[in-house]
Amino acid sequence: MKKLLIQLSYVGLLLSLAPICSYAESLEKLPATETSEQWEIVIGKPNAMDPSLNKSGKPDLYNVYSMVINNISNKDNVELVRIEVYRDHPNSTTEYELFTVDYEGNKPLKPALEHHNFPLYTKASKLIVIVTWAEKDDKTDRKYKEQFVFQQ
Repeated sequence: MKKLLIQLSYVGLLLSLAPICSYAESLEKLPATETSEQWEIVIGKPNAMDPSLNKSGKPDLYNVYSMVINNISNKDNVELVRIEVYRDHPNSTTEYELFTVDYEGNKPLKPALEHHNFPLYTKASKLIVIVTWAEKDDKTDRKYKEQFVFQQ
């Protein structure tokens, strides 16, 4: 009986010390960077000119981040065609689009593509960035694609 009382007290103490509310963690270390031979994607703190756009109106629902995409290869003949950004949703296999940027050939990427602020659902576990590009001198008009995944 004494053992049971001690065990119940111990379990009660553990339950009382456990957090009552739990929230999904945001991208832990900012800036978060993913790289390949061609691209560098940096997710950082929002940096819009208007400070009110750098804060989440509902921090328990979404956080705000910025994104910079750099061409880190030595190739000068690369032109971006499209940037797509998606997030996942808990208990779903569907990915939700956050934003898409389409480029015409006359818009250069230099020095980088910057997206100053975008919202990310706090319960999303990953952010997917898809970069599609072409080479200017390629006679086949072939497009290339890379996917970068940031875990939350």
